[in-house]
Amino acid sequence: MKRLLLSSLLLSISAAWLPAWSKEPRQLVAQDFHVASTTPGVQIFLRNKRPKDLENFDASRTVLYVHGSTQPSETVFDLAVGHGSWADYIASQGYDVWLVDVRGYGGSRPPADQSKPFATTKEAVEDLTAAVDHILAQRKLSKLQLIGWSWGTLITGSYAAAKPQHVAGLVLLAPPWLSSAGGKIPEAAWQEWTADAALKRLQTGVPEGQAETIFPPAWKTIWEQALLATQPDAKAHNPPRFRSPTGVVADGAEYWNANKAIYDPGKISAPTLIIRGEWDELTPLSQSQALFALLRNAPVRHLIEIPRATHFVEVETGRDLLFREVQNFLDRN
Repeated sequence: MKRLLLSSLLLSISAAWLPAWSKEPRQLVAQDFHVASTTPGVQIFLRNKRPKDLENFDASRTVLYVHGSTQPSETVFDLAVGHGSWADYIASQGYDVWLVDVRGYGGSRPPADQSKPFATTKEAVEDLTAAVDHILAQRKLSKLQLIGWSWGTLITGSYAAAKPQHVAGLVLLAPPWLSSAGGKIPEAAWQEWTADAALKRLQTGVPEGQAETIFPPAWKTIWEQALLATQPDAKAHNPPRFRSPTGVVADGAEYWNANKAIYDPGKISAPTLIIRGEWDELTPLSQSQALFALLRNAPVRHLIEIPRATHFVEVETGRDLLFREVQNFLDRN
């Protein structure tokens, strides 16, 4: 079965837009872990959220989320705006939910040598592999479901193509694919950015006057506070200046912005969902469609577009619809 749902169809079938948090709240527990990656000295941060009464674990109800190119997972996937975080929402459906930070992001430690770009996609896949191995061993499972956002889709896609035996389902949210944008390989290990600059980039394509409507100022404040919690040193500047590894920039110049694939989607054999925001011009629809066409060995593949949403849909008002569509997909695997 294959389906392609674009915004016009979604608007017609989702007119009611019932709140995503319709179930009775379940008491959740949270635990943080550090596990060793393959690089000596690199410790990878993992967070787990699950219902307190969850005792039996299952591959189809175990989910791991991987972040994008500048922010760690906890400032997006576990950001409590609106009714709560996406991690809490999935856990409230009875899932064992995990998030991971690649080396140098959030709670994960960078390598000792920071004289050149690091946290490349290849290294990120090594970190994801360490996270998956830890979860599968702890839960006594052989596979789980993966959610990747933005650059995280290149990480999870690479893993799913290389180790299909461990992937029960794959969600690719706002996936970049091939372009001829070009770029220069950086020399420094870190890049710096402000919250406002990052938000402007993430909301590339939003119509004039709609940015604060879909991402209210109160939510933006919560997001900025979450960023500062992961990088308190950023407050030494006004406005705060955050930093993230440049490995993804180097990969962009060498691979996807030079029309060179970093993995083969044809090797993915898990059910796959591509989902994106209608106003996302950072990773345009044409890239999602090109990727969709290459998923020839996925037993089920979907492409869904969320109306009135950008690349940052997880923390925008369109998140209720995003949560439901992704949950429907996860529940079927």
